[in-house]
Amino acid sequence: MKPKLDLKGLLADLARAECDFIVIGSSALAVQGWEVDPSDLDLFVPPEQVDPIVRILDGEARAAAWVEDGAARRLECELARGRVDIYVSVSGQLSYEDVLEQAIIVNLGAEDLRVKVGNLRHVRDMRAAASRPSLPAEAVPPADRAGAPNVIAIDGPAGAGKSTVTRAVAAEIGFTYLDTGAMYRCIALAVLRQRSDTDDAQEIERIARSVKISFEGERVFLDDEDVTQAIRSSEVTKAAPHIAAYPEVRGAMVDRQREIFAEGNYVAEGRDTGTVVAPHAPLKIYLTASPEERAHRRSLETGEPEADVLQAIKERDRLDSERQLSALKTAEDAVVVDTTGRSVDDVVGEIVDLAHERRIV
Repeated sequence: MKPKLDLKGLLADLARAECDFIVIGSSALAVQGWEVDPSDLDLFVPPEQVDPIVRILDGEARAAAWVEDGAARRLECELARGRVDIYVSVSGQLSYEDVLEQAIIVNLGAEDLRVKVGNLRHVRDMRAAASRPSLPAEAVPPADRAGAPNVIAIDGPAGAGKSTVTRAVAAEIGFTYLDTGAMYRCIALAVLRQRSDTDDAQEIERIARSVKISFEGERVFLDDEDVTQAIRSSEVTKAAPHIAAYPEVRGAMVDRQREIFAEGNYVAEGRDTGTVVAPHAPLKIYLTASPEERAHRRSLETGEPEADVLQAIKERDRLDSERQLSALKTAEDAVVVDTTGRSVDDVVGEIVDLAHERRIV
């Protein structure tokens, strides 16, 4: 009996060993959240990586045979954990270097391991070279999966450019921009206006569940009042972190965010939007940049010394990743987009292309 493919286990072993490979074929779709059950793991590798990869995957292959299939050349390996096809050529038009340059990085969800994955064009080219249909007949795009909200979730550390990129993506595809942080600011504003005790968790939860928060474009409404400017006041800015720290408030906001996502089309930024609030979002982005790049950007905005900002950012990253409530993590199957040295237009273009590939727009 043919063993069931251990897709993530095999990829995790390769990622830990830091092998050079790119996931292609239907397995690339599965890693990116498509509803598809690949019968084998398709890898595109440099020729010198074939033997090391076979050893890492299973020690030794039960059976391995080189196959010439149209323009494709691959080593077919029958392993204890399923079949693996290791391609050293896909087509005359598609070199390993070309695919590597355009590959996307996807998080496996285990130990924050990440793999390089071919995009939809690479998948189709690979399947065509092997005389297969352009996509598996049973493949369902992420946006068409049952229960998937029409949401692009963008998470990441402070200073990575989330607000700028999220706004631009929303404008480009005609979705509503949702800043999850603005919702906590709305609660803080409501608490201050009602002169409630900011240390009374039950009262603050009551307020959080009773007020109405909505969005129109980039405008934020609290009980139908436009509070876009009011929630940016110094008083609200000071009170919001304290109020947002209550698990009761967090639970109320997660419930409300899910309700909002079910009502329309959103591009949402936050810290755990893709991991907690919308784990079934058809496109999850983890937007990041080097600490030095983020410190440089923030220094230009605030005028603070770059060295001081860098130290503060590193400490903020540590606290965000270690916090018990809404910790900063990379969601499983999130696409990792590093903005270091890249223009906003370039980053936005990549995310918009992914949204089209996944049938979100």
